[in-house]
Amino acid sequence: MKRIAVIGAGITGLATAWYLHRDGHEVHVFEAQDRIGGVIDTLVEPSSGESYLIECGADNFATLMPEAWDLVRQMGLESEFITPNQDYRIAQVVRRGRLYPIPNGFSLMQPTRMGSILATPILSVAGKLRVLREAFVPAKRDDQDESVESFAVRRLGRECFERLVEPIVGGIFTARADRLSMQAAMPQFVRMEREHGSLIRAAFAKRRQQSAENRSAREASGARYDQFTAPKLGMKWWLGKLAEPLGDRLHLNHRVELLERHLEGDWGLQVVDRLSGATRHERFDGVCLALPSYSAGGLLRNIDGVLAGGLESIEYASSAIAVLALRRDEIRPEALCFGSIAPTKEERNCLAISLSSEKYAGRCPQGTLIMRAFMGGAVRPQMLDRSDQELIELAFAEVQALFGVRTKPHYQRLVRWERAMPQYHVGHVQRVVRIRELVAKHSGLALAGNAYDGVGIPQCIRSAKQAASKFS
Repeated sequence: MKRIAVIGAGITGLATAWYLHRDGHEVHVFEAQDRIGGVIDTLVEPSSGESYLIECGADNFATLMPEAWDLVRQMGLESEFITPNQDYRIAQVVRRGRLYPIPNGFSLMQPTRMGSILATPILSVAGKLRVLREAFVPAKRDDQDESVESFAVRRLGRECFERLVEPIVGGIFTARADRLSMQAAMPQFVRMEREHGSLIRAAFAKRRQQSAENRSAREASGARYDQFTAPKLGMKWWLGKLAEPLGDRLHLNHRVELLERHLEGDWGLQVVDRLSGATRHERFDGVCLALPSYSAGGLLRNIDGVLAGGLESIEYASSAIAVLALRRDEIRPEALCFGSIAPTKEERNCLAISLSSEKYAGRCPQGTLIMRAFMGGAVRPQMLDRSDQELIELAFAEVQALFGVRTKPHYQRLVRWERAMPQYHVGHVQRVVRIRELVAKHSGLALAGNAYDGVGIPQCIRSAKQAASKFS
């Protein structure tokens, strides 16, 4: 049995601790904030005898990548998770101030149903023909990384990129497509081009396999909703279950100010209790930094300056979410969906709007609807210079224009996430390879989190599992 410190009680840190505890180690988790979850949090707000269940960050996760669902199963919690509602399983995109469904079978950037492409009003005739010509565009021959914009324009044309790919990518990664790395953010499409020469030809090849996965891709409108799940009681409830085995070894309001490597080979932590101001020193056999990369870099600066510099070179974006509880009967029927996205050229104030209570049952009282409007990110960072009230008002104006709402919200709240989303710029994969090479020189040290190999919850769980395995 080893004594391991995990620094950071977000989903990655808690999952790392859960695996380590399962394997018989003594695990201590240190978290500077007064709560667990990091960029995941759930609010339960009372409303006339009922309540709103509001996710302040991620509200679900995909099961196509198995790691997160495997963890749920190992915890024995499968019955506590639900799948998306059957109605209104579409995503929409803004075009000239109106909402139009993303073509069925257009999954992230891969067209799988040509009829839907030809029928959509989102693209012009020339734009549709350019998408269909993708099957004949020569494949890239070198292994050099490129941006999502470069890849999408090269394969699908600029119009499809601007009207479909760019808003989808912006909604997921809050990133600029001209800087976002294909190899890091969307490696599956790089593989499709390399193996099949074309995204369309890859779709036809998969169709012949007739697997359940591929059927869902052909039916998808921007996202494969049948491959998502969420806890009935909210994401924070699940994180609480992850933290339960820790007991009093979960140390909230404890900030690690100094990390040291002792000559004996173990690690020393200088920890400050933020409530009492007391400082103590503790020793551990190993340390996992489940922190934003810039915070991990700060702790490692006195140990390995080159490694710290690499970690601090990963940029982050900030964002805000305006949460609005509205009258459901005021939504235009044709606007009901799981969410909408807006291309940059539309010059809207919101990157995306999620109809959270349409996706999952039990999120709000009957007759109401919860919308979450996402603002800022690397796409529109200037939005975050505005006050909370200004952002709420801008979000409501957007909802009025797109969805037809008239009555002021029953409930409203603004959530800000400062430097919360890592930006996978071109060359990110190579940067992470170098970081891992440097980490390998320090026995008993592991890094985990969304800064390295994927921003989604399944990728965070995979990162946690890999970090825990280093101490076995």
